[in-house]
Amino acid sequence: MSEVKVSVIGVGFWGRNHARVISELEDAVLEAIYDLNPSVAQRVAERFKCHVASSLEEAIRRSDAVTICTPTSTHYEIALKVIREGRHLLVEKPMTMRSIEALKLISEAERRGVLLTVGHIERFNMGVHRLLELVEKGSLGEVLSIRAKRVSGGAGRITDVGVMLDLAIHDLDLAMFILRDKPKTIYSIAGRRLSTEHEDYAYVMISMQGGGQVYVESSWLTKSKVRLMEVTGTNGVATLNFLTQEVSVVLGNEEFKLSGEWVEPLKLELENFVKSVRGYSKPLVSAVDGYRALKCAELALKSSELGRPVEVEFEL
Repeated sequence: MSEVKVSVIGVGFWGRNHARVISELEDAVLEAIYDLNPSVAQRVAERFKCHVASSLEEAIRRSDAVTICTPTSTHYEIALKVIREGRHLLVEKPMTMRSIEALKLISEAERRGVLLTVGHIERFNMGVHRLLELVEKGSLGEVLSIRAKRVSGGAGRITDVGVMLDLAIHDLDLAMFILRDKPKTIYSIAGRRLSTEHEDYAYVMISMQGGGQVYVESSWLTKSKVRLMEVTGTNGVATLNFLTQEVSVVLGNEEFKLSGEWVEPLKLELENFVKSVRGYSKPLVSAVDGYRALKCAELALKSSELGRPVEVEFEL
């Protein structure tokens, strides 16, 4: 395959970023975009020199691969159409509204021989890879705990999910990614202070199968945007600032920082997707990864409703 023809479904705030990055990739061409708002689609198409599809079906047919950047509540139905047309697919996180829908997409993609990946963008943050290298080299010793703080002011454009599926799910995924481990139990406290429909704060505590502990704090209640992750091991502590991609490390009496050129995670994510479609790479985020992160978020919400810890069991 030469250049991969990509269609972007949904060109609101995040979809416009997909269109921008895809239009800049060497091995891809932005073939078409589709949005329910024709005037928005037309403006984006004029900016990035691509075709405006008159229907979802046309956008799918014109492409080799598709990215879905629509509201979460629409992911399942759109993704199913893309897969059944035999097109490769990146669906933004969360993968679907319910984990049972994610399982159905995985099954259908396997049956059709279609690549299915999920946009867990923080896996492509260079700071995460600096942190992961410290863990895998054993620099921090045995990892005892991970603490994540992901807070900001307001839900912004998000209307169909709460903070658990919008923010906390990033760190639920990263905990499994960094520790190479699965959760054993999840306990959560979540609720609404300002929102009338969805939870706007969540505190999640996870016991991993290997003995590590994970603590995730997420909210839309803080005026400042903070994105931090602290990994504590028997040899020291490393703290990642997701926004700067810098890692601060304390090992005994030694303190130092790990940093480098800031790289846009979305560019790395979409490069990985295109290379995977061409067969030159493997997706850094598998469809199963997307399902497991969603299942953890589901169980965290269930725990909050029940007021007690819940056991974690994955179908995949």
